[in-house]
Amino acid sequence: MAIVSICRGSKSGGQALAECLADYLDYPLLGREILQTTATAFGVSEEEVTHHFHRSPTVWDRHAAIRRVYVVAVQATLAEHLSTGNLVYHGLAGQVLLRGLPSVMRIRLIAPVEMRVRVLMESDGMTRSAADQHIRTVDAARARWVKMMYGEHIEDPTLYDMVINVATMSIPTACDFIAVGLQQPEFAVTDDVLSQFGDFRVACRVKLALVSESETRGLPLEVKAHAGVVTVSGSAPMLATGETGDRIAAIARGVRGVKEVRLKVQWFDPYP
Repeated sequence: MAIVSICRGSKSGGQALAECLADYLDYPLLGREILQTTATAFGVSEEEVTHHFHRSPTVWDRHAAIRRVYVVAVQATLAEHLSTGNLVYHGLAGQVLLRGLPSVMRIRLIAPVEMRVRVLMESDGMTRSAADQHIRTVDAARARWVKMMYGEHIEDPTLYDMVINVATMSIPTACDFIAVGLQQPEFAVTDDVLSQFGDFRVACRVKLALVSESETRGLPLEVKAHAGVVTVSGSAPMLATGETGDRIAAIARGVRGVKEVRLKVQWFDPYP
């Protein structure tokens, strides 16, 4: 059918909806484990990855570079799970990580703060005041993070195909509602869609390779792929030796699935 991406506020029922959909559709379910995969790949703890994703990045934050690596790594890890075109994903900004891809239904769950406070009080034994503060703090941190990393407002309805209020629609009803929507032609996973998923996967691999190397990590480069042909654009310093362009091309060529590399980079003098 399609890829389902669920974005939610803290204690808004995202886990329950994701599990309901995965069971109903018989789809793989992906969530917290994507952090574990990323952490393992970089030889760090899952707690460190979570820490970087939930802190609000600032211009002067000395961890900004490594956070960008994590963002690219999570997107690349997610891309590897799109091969069948059937997946329920909840967590870590799926609405922007999968932006531009066809056959992806982007869902946002909302719920009144009071409802979420009651859930947290029952599940974690918090006081009403502590639960309220926790929810507002987590929501604010997630919103700042999405704004800083992607320039988007997490509550912007144009990022989603459907916004569901769980105060007026139960999780089982929402699950049925989404399942019916997935059967519509707009979300059909055709051979062309699977091909686009494959292109996205290759592009993400190249981006990850570029941010993993010290010479290219800080360069504002964009990557697109089509049928194995990868185009790298952006800006980079032009050195007399020409080694920057050569290095970018060499890194990209070494990525699985890449057949050809084309550079459309704006070169600038690093020593004007």
